Amino acid sequence: MRTPILTALSVVSALLLTPLAASAQAPSFQSVLDGARKEGGVTVWVSSPGRPETHAALFEAFNKRFGLQVKGEWSPAGSVQTGARLVAEKDRGQGAIDIVGAGGAEEVAVLLARDLLKPYPWAQVFGKELPQIGEVAGWAMADIRNIALPILDAVYGIAWNSDLIKDAEVPEKLVDLADPKWKGKIAVNAFFLIPFDMTAHVTGPDATTALVRKLIANQPVLERGTPAVGRAVAVGQAPIGVTTFHAAARSGTKEKPQKFKLPADYIPIIPTHVYVPENAPHPNAARLFAAWLVTEGVAVAEKLELIPRAGDPASEVGKLVKARTAQGAKIVSAPSLAAVKEHEALRKKIADMMTAAK
Repeated sequence: MRTPILTALSVVSALLLTPLAASAQAPSFQSVLDGARKEGGVTVWVSSPGRPETHAALFEAFNKRFGLQVKGEWSPAGSVQTGARLVAEKDRGQGAIDIVGAGGAEEVAVLLARDLLKPYPWAQVFGKELPQIGEVAGWAMADIRNIALPILDAVYGIAWNSDLIKDAEVPEKLVDLADPKWKGKIAVNAFFLIPFDMTAHVTGPDATTALVRKLIANQPVLERGTPAVGRAVAVGQAPIGVTTFHAAARSGTKEKPQKFKLPADYIPIIPTHVYVPENAPHPNAARLFAAWLVTEGVAVAEKLELIPRAGDPASEVGKLVKARTAQGAKIVSAPSLAAVKEHEALRKKIADMMTAAK
């Protein structure tokens, strides 16, 4: 029996293999622009960027760039909850949300399986006005390329509180944190011990299970979410934590930035995306804003908050990733939607292991 995700993948693959048919149906940039002008609004439910002042700056710059007066509404809602709402609304016809994010491959797969997302010729429609769109769209996993647009990457590493531990004492590798000497001294995400579960994409599930078992034995400080790990380190609940580049940056201050480095063995990266559902109420404004947001809009947002993109060699995190991989570190990320689906079994096993350890 075929799973809904794999069935959706078959359909997507067939569509992507027929570029001439897609070309014949592609709208022109001018028609999208005219449509956006008539629609006059766009509703964005994207968790990051998350500051109201960033949202206001983005809408202002977008309207100025294209000579529009589109009224923008932005809710920093999570992609999981937003996706659940879209699924519930599917049979009611037109939805209420234009752009969803910042979702990972799992969230995209849920909407793909329900035909709420479909391929779109982003580069063909917007390539002349937004030359970077083809490159950005190409950063996405092959299974969701031209379906979801990469917005930022959750790049995991080791953060530490320099008041509690000397820089030279901080471990270089993720696997070093399984050493018993770190018992009770590590803050981690309580959900499947993310990102340690991700090492399975490189080492296999058995090796990851063994690593996780040692970590659980170390009685880590469990936090509800990756940003909470950064905060726990900042306030001294644990000297070390495994969090993301941007969560660590947000947990520090200008006077005292949080110390952070990428591991020397594995660099877990979860790409996140924005995407336009098929039942979007303002489809033209949504497509135009999404394409602009992930290209020119990033520079606008980064004046107010961090938008890390590992695929951009000019970005701070891109430079860090390049340096670490040159030293031998391996990037760890799901290679396909099939791998994402298979990973569910390991995550369930980890959850059971954590429950048994309580």
